[in-house]
Amino acid sequence: MLNPLDENKRGYGSSYNISSNKFLDVFFERKLDSQKINEVLGREITDEEIENLVDHYAVKYILCKNCEDKFERIENYFNITVFKEVFNNKHKQVIINNNQIIHLLENANNNIVRLFILSLIWRASIVKFDNFILNHRDQEQIRKLLNECLDLDINELEKKTIYHQKKIRSYPLMLFSTRFFSDTTSNLVHIDKSTSPYFFKINEYIILLGTKQNQIRFNTNAFYGLSKYINYNESININEETIKITEISGSDFHSIKDEIFTKIGDEFIIQLVTIFTSLYHSFYGNLAPKEIVQNFLDDFIDEDITIAEKYSPGNIKKKISEYLV
Repeated sequence: MLNPLDENKRGYGSSYNISSNKFLDVFFERKLDSQKINEVLGREITDEEIENLVDHYAVKYILCKNCEDKFERIENYFNITVFKEVFNNKHKQVIINNNQIIHLLENANNNIVRLFILSLIWRASIVKFDNFILNHRDQEQIRKLLNECLDLDINELEKKTIYHQKKIRSYPLMLFSTRFFSDTTSNLVHIDKSTSPYFFKINEYIILLGTKQNQIRFNTNAFYGLSKYINYNESININEETIKITEISGSDFHSIKDEIFTKIGDEFIIQLVTIFTSLYHSFYGNLAPKEIVQNFLDDFIDEDITIAEKYSPGNIKKKISEYLV
């Protein structure tokens, strides 16, 4: 999801979903002007395309309105208490290695903050966002916890979370963010296929969540370069009184994000090569020579057109057909 640098309100963004079966889905929010749309598509959008736009970040009719309203309470709490305040120097800070800053959210109810994080992950799982799904046991435990704690009345919500706080705080959790974003891609949403711990890049936050006591500390991988920045003793949240958010430098945060884009791009190229070589074999009856495959990829990657044009099914079919004559 991309927002213009000078506009952080909802309604002005565009989002892109690249896959091997549809190649590219583009979604434009309702307030994005026609000039921006023309820049993305390289042309005007058609009435049929407008009719078929599908929001990549919203799935309708999954929860009832009562449940949606309960989720809204913790979303609003996080937005007001954490999201808008964490970098305003109103919380206690501790500077650690690699120029990281630990923000101690002493004025935030960490039970509610944690429930919000768990709600994001649970909702991503039940709709299989980006093919992500929690294992059944974890998903059901989080569902029960949310169901027992959430309430339309914020005071009742706080009371319920106190009763269940031992369970709420038992999940090992790390939260990472940065103060400044140098481009429009802060709203990248990516879920890694790893499960121990789970890795989420959700908008301005990177979340590491374990479902067992020592899962983060003893079961980590590179996580797009994040591991080399982690100070486990300082950044871990588990059975804590005050929840912590680790601020890493903008360059480090964007380096991690670039690693994510690289992985997504590599996976797509692998899928594209598979499609091309399969069609080549069907057409000619023999394997595609390496130099032809490389020429096809170079031609596809280097073409100077908009992303929407490059990844459109029509353009990919055209590129493949040029090598099957």
